[in-house]
Amino acid sequence: MKRIFFLFLFLYAQLISSEEIPNPSLEIYFQWILFRTQGRIAEENQNSRIAALSSPAILGFKFEKYKDKFQTNLEWTLITTPTSGVVFLPGKNSYFGILYKGILWGAGRKSDFEEFPSWSSWKDGVEGLFAETELDRIKIRFDFLDLYRGFPLIENQWLKLQGRELFLPKQAREELVSKEDTAFSSQSRYRAGISLTGNKEDRFVYRFRVRYLSLGNWGRFGSDTKESKSETIDGDRDYLVEWRVGLGFLWKYFYVSGDFFLSRGIDKTGYHPSRAERSIPISGEALRFDLGFYNTFGKISIFGFLPDREKRSSQGEILELGFVGMGASPISNPILQQVWGFYPSTWITDKGLEREETNFPGKRPANLFGWKAEGKFFGVSPGIHFTYIGFLREENSSSGLWTISSKNIQNKFLREAGVNISWSPLDDDSSKIELDLGGFESDDTTGLKQWYMLFRIVGVWK
Repeated sequence: MKRIFFLFLFLYAQLISSEEIPNPSLEIYFQWILFRTQGRIAEENQNSRIAALSSPAILGFKFEKYKDKFQTNLEWTLITTPTSGVVFLPGKNSYFGILYKGILWGAGRKSDFEEFPSWSSWKDGVEGLFAETELDRIKIRFDFLDLYRGFPLIENQWLKLQGRELFLPKQAREELVSKEDTAFSSQSRYRAGISLTGNKEDRFVYRFRVRYLSLGNWGRFGSDTKESKSETIDGDRDYLVEWRVGLGFLWKYFYVSGDFFLSRGIDKTGYHPSRAERSIPISGEALRFDLGFYNTFGKISIFGFLPDREKRSSQGEILELGFVGMGASPISNPILQQVWGFYPSTWITDKGLEREETNFPGKRPANLFGWKAEGKFFGVSPGIHFTYIGFLREENSSSGLWTISSKNIQNKFLREAGVNISWSPLDDDSSKIELDLGGFESDDTTGLKQWYMLFRIVGVWK
């Protein structure tokens, strides 16, 4: 159904255009990845073996046209997968719109307003019907009908679509991979919201956003238990509301930004003696920050993400969920992001509400701290990054209040890092050759090490 919808968008774009299509572009990607798993849980026959995967060619198409009364911005990609056949994914923006009295009335996918550098991987947006306007350096968007499904993009899905089980050790496969993970999911849930971003004198940046998601029993963690179903408690009353307030400051070559998130909702479940109600409330907070230096040649940034813990009983039973995130994963590491499915909290993914009780990287509350540096010199773009991931305690009782304390962090952690370099003969970086080297390691108790080398070629024809 979604393929037919976006095909309609493309045909409509051609019909409203009285001129020839201005420089549509066709993109083709070739990608190869080498990976190796080491550490205590590595399988004996793979301990010294380097495995490789060659991704099928990925085709992309892009078309933009802006007129006085119409806007068309279409991006799509096609990739073949072993289990789901040909998968169609829209790009960050794939919509058409009508301009009326200064308001863009649009249908399709529209990404959220641009984030600060450290959070470029944490992408989200509307897929459906929206209205957007700009008033005196203030952009406002109303999302009337948003069919939320985790905002899948080719950059955060291509490796996952080839099969997570190819990369995971046997012990992790048995614990993390379910039958539903073997096929691409196109499920969605209704979401609506309003977002605002603005700046004053190109120095102060401010943001506000609120979103409502009708969750239902979507997801492995959000599914109703047998007890709740027998009590005729409807799972479709589950919901999530997310509030976000952010401020930023730019001065010459320095910038700093901070965002505060507030998530509230409810997840119907079965009876438990530690809970007065047959439900698990969602009441969480999170803080993220990004500060650094920039100029025309590159930027250096330091960042952090601090969610709260769940409220737990003395026996470790979850009484109240903490922060619940939405959108793509904040981690850019392709192995952690797509293979292990790591998110630094409970998250609404393309599978729904997910919270994993595991010692492996997964959907678990964790603090993130790191730094990254990027540059560009004569068509060559080098980059380097490092992230420390400290998992929050789960075994003890907790009030669920948001605090900054080392006592809340376990001895279990991940360290991930990577370097990359790319070369592009064009100023817009549309065609390029890229090489990424990276990996991660855990604490000795978890006993996990994994690294990768990714080689990518992107060609564009206009």
